Amino acid sequence: MRPINNSDEMTMVANVLKAMGHPIRLRIMLILEEKKCSVGEIMGSLLLPQSSTSQHLKILKDSGALEARREGTKVFYMINDNMLLDLMVLLDKRFGNAEP
Repeated sequence: MRPINNSDEMTMVANVLKAMGHPIRLRIMLILEEKKCSVGEIMGSLLLPQSSTSQHLKILKDSGALEARREGTKVFYMINDNMLLDLMVLLDKRFGNAEP
């Protein structure tokens, strides 16, 4: 694995980590570690209103952490990078399934 050595890459990494640095967004990432999910499925897991869930998803998507795909009338979200999946697995192993 090569080191991060230019400012554009550092900025990209910082933006993803900043986006993930909220308890709700970490929970979303842990939900999506398992499988792709629709907004409704994520909403149901978080017990948050659709507007709040969508705002958190937008922040993660804009950072590059998530990808969204429309399938019919639903939008499904998934983690955009296998390295982020690995990171989520490591965080889950380290901190268990504790809810914030």
